[in-house]
Amino acid sequence: MTPGRESGTRLATGERRVWRATVLVLALALRVAHAEPLIVVRAGDGSPLGLPFSGFSYPVLDDRGHIAFVGSSAVLFSGSGTALVHRVGAGDLVDGRMVAGVGAPALGSSGCLAVRTGFGAGGAGILRQCAGTIEVIAETGLVTPSGRTFAGFASEVAIGAADRVAFTAVLDDRSTALFVADAAGAFTEVVRTGTPSPAGGTFSSLRALGVSASGRVGFRGLTSDGPDGLFVWDGAAVSKLVVVGDASPAGGAFTAIGLGAMNDGETWTFRAGVSGSRTGVFRASMAAPVPAIASVALEGEPTPVGGTFKQFASSLVPAINRAGAIAFRGSVGDGDFSGGVFLARPGSTLTKVVAVGEPTAAGTLVRLREVALADDETVLVRASLAGGTFGLFRAAGDVVDAVAVVGDSTDLGGGFRFSDATVRDRADGAVFLGVREGLFIADAPGAARVVARLGDATPLGGQYTRFDPPAAGPGGRIVFGAGIQAGRVREALLAARGRRPPVLVRAGEKIRGGDRIVGLFSSPLDGLARAAVGPGTVAFQADLSGHAGASGILLWSGGRPRAVARDGQDAPGGGKYVEFGTPAVGAGDRVAFVARAGESNTTLFGSAGGGARALAMWGARTGTRIPGVFRGFDTPAAAGASVAFRAVLDQSREAVFLARGRCRMALAGTGEPEPSGGHFTRFGPPTFSGGKVVFRGNVIGGTTSLALYRAIPAGPCTRIPPTLETLAAAGTATPFLDLGPPSGNPRGAVVFTADLSGAGPTDTVLFLSR
Repeated sequence: MTPGRESGTRLATGERRVWRATVLVLALALRVAHAEPLIVVRAGDGSPLGLPFSGFSYPVLDDRGHIAFVGSSAVLFSGSGTALVHRVGAGDLVDGRMVAGVGAPALGSSGCLAVRTGFGAGGAGILRQCAGTIEVIAETGLVTPSGRTFAGFASEVAIGAADRVAFTAVLDDRSTALFVADAAGAFTEVVRTGTPSPAGGTFSSLRALGVSASGRVGFRGLTSDGPDGLFVWDGAAVSKLVVVGDASPAGGAFTAIGLGAMNDGETWTFRAGVSGSRTGVFRASMAAPVPAIASVALEGEPTPVGGTFKQFASSLVPAINRAGAIAFRGSVGDGDFSGGVFLARPGSTLTKVVAVGEPTAAGTLVRLREVALADDETVLVRASLAGGTFGLFRAAGDVVDAVAVVGDSTDLGGGFRFSDATVRDRADGAVFLGVREGLFIADAPGAARVVARLGDATPLGGQYTRFDPPAAGPGGRIVFGAGIQAGRVREALLAARGRRPPVLVRAGEKIRGGDRIVGLFSSPLDGLARAAVGPGTVAFQADLSGHAGASGILLWSGGRPRAVARDGQDAPGGGKYVEFGTPAVGAGDRVAFVARAGESNTTLFGSAGGGARALAMWGARTGTRIPGVFRGFDTPAAAGASVAFRAVLDQSREAVFLARGRCRMALAGTGEPEPSGGHFTRFGPPTFSGGKVVFRGNVIGGTTSLALYRAIPAGPCTRIPPTLETLAAAGTATPFLDLGPPSGNPRGAVVFTADLSGAGPTDTVLFLSR
C-alpha cells in the first residue's frame, strides 16, 4: 500500500476539536489537585503547525504552573534542495490509520526503508517500505512467537540484507526484547531483558545496531550486575564483541562502552572510554574467531587539523560503510580548527572531511552534529552555517554543498528542519527526518499557545531555524535558545513572553571582561542544549573568543553576562578548567556544573559569591551511607542552596545524591529496595519539586520496571534512607510504557513525558499536581 493524506478541511476540523479538549484537560489539571497525572497534549492531537503532533521535548514547569515544551511533527524525506519529497510521516494514512509521527529511519542495502511509527488513534508499529509499498511488519497488540504481545517499540531500527529488520519492543509484561523480522514478516526473538548476558549479569536494556549480510544482529546491551557492552546474535546464541573490563588496544581496559554501528560485513565502530580517563573511537572486526579491536582516534592524539582530540561526546555514534571506512565528529584542542568531521579508511591515516569554521562552497560550517557515511565515502553531516542556516550538508572530496536546510520547500510545504540521515550506496539516495516544530506554552486559565515556530520572523531579524529545549524558573520566567538565519546574529537566548520574545543574550555579544560569545550550548560535556533559570538569573554554557579561553559557564542577571568559570581558569582541587557541562542555578548567583580540570575526569563544582568549590570529585569517596568512589556525574539540579545529582560509582554502581552546604546525603543507590518491592538498577538525572528531589529509577524484581520517585530526606544531614514516594510507574497495571525525565517547580508540581501509545517516551506530556 502507499501512504495517503486526509483532506485539509477534515483534518483541520478534527485538530481544532482535539485542541479544545486538550486545553480543557490542562485547565482542570492546573486548577485542581489530583493524585493521578493528567494529559496536557499527546501525539496524534491536532497542532497549529498544520500536521498532527508527533512528539515533544522534555517539558519544563515554572512556579506559576506554565508548561513549556517544543512540539514537533515528523516526516521522512528524500531528495535534495528544492526536490524534497516525503516518504511517510505525520498526517499520512497507512493501512487505513493516520500516522502521528515517525522515528529515525534505517535504509537497507536493497533500498528498502524501515522506521518506527506511531498512529493517531493510539498504538505503534514497525514499517518497512520497499519500492513505494508500505507494510506494517509489527504493531502493538500483535502476538509474538513466545505468546507475549507487543506493547511498544523503541525508535532505533536496523535493516540489512534480504530486508531483515531488527527492532526492540516492549512486551505486555513490560520486559524488553530484541527481534528480527525476515522478508516474509516472520519474527525471531533475539534476546530479552532479564536473561543472562554471556559476559555476566542479566540484560537490562537493549538497542539494535545492525543486521549483517549473513543475518547476524548486533546490539548494545546494558546489564545488571555485569559489564555493559556490544553483543552479536548469530541465529542461535548471543556472544560478546566487547564489554567493560576487556583489554583495550589503547592500553589498560575499557571503562565504558558507548554507542556504535555495524556494517554488512560485521565490522563495527563504537565510542568508548579507556583506562586513564580517556575516550576514543574504535573499530572491531568479527572476521577472525576472536574479535580484533583497534583504535581509530583517541583523546589526546594528534588530529589532521593540528592540535589533539578532546573528549569524545557520550552521544557520539560513529558511522561505518560497507568497506569499513569510519566517519565521526570530534572536538580539537590547540589546532587550526576547534573541531571537525574525520574519515578513517582501513589501513590508512586519518583525514579531514570538513572542519568547524572552514570556508566551503556551502558556507562556513560552525556547529557539527551526527554524520552518515555512504559507500562512495560521501559524508552527510547535520550542521549550522555561520549565517545561521541549519540542516544537512554533503561533503565529497573538497566539495561541501547543502542537501536540505531550513527554508527548503517540500511537497508538504516549508518550515522543516532536517536530521537523522541514513544512506547506503550514494549520498543522493539518503533518507532523512524532517521535523516541523514550534515552542509552546500551556497556561492554566486559557489555551496552549505558540510562542514561536520554524520560519517565523525573530526579534533580531531573519527567521527561526531551530529551537533548543526551554528552561523555566521563578517569577514565571521561561527562556529558550534559538537558531536564526538571515538575521543580525545566528543564535540567541530569548524569554518566552508576549508576542515578541525579548532577547536576553545573543551570539557575538561581549561579556564582562571583554570576551565575546561565539556560540550558545555549543559543546557541553552532556550534549544538552539548554539554559537554567534561577531567581532573577539565567546560567548557560557557551563558547567564547578572546584571550581567556574557548568556553565557559556564564551567568546573566540583566545587562552583560559574566563568566562563572571558563577554560584556562584555575579550578578548585587543582588543574585548570578544560570543558563544561550544562549548569544548574539556585538562589542568588549559586551555580552548579560538571567540568573537567586538566587531565583529570569530571568533577561537580558549585559557585557562589564569586568563588567556587568542588561538591563531588572524581576519584573521591562519597562519604555517605552508600559507599564507593565517584566515577562520573550527570547534569545537576539546583534549588536554593541545595544541589541534587546522579553519579556513577566504582564497580558499575549508580546513586542519587543531595548536597547542602558541606553536607552530602545519598537518596537512592543501585541494589537498594524501592517501594514496589524491587531493587534499583539505574537512575536518571534528578529535579527539585517543592524542595524535594524527584528522579527516574529503573527497577528489577518489583511490580514496575521504571518509575518516578519523590525523595523526602529524614533530616537536614542524615545517613537514614529517605522516604520514597512513587509518583508514576511503568508496569502491567499502569498505562505507562516508558517515562521521560521529570521537571518540577517550587509548589511541588511535576511535569514529564511518557509513552502511552508504544511510540516512545515523548509521545505525551503529563502534569502531576502536588
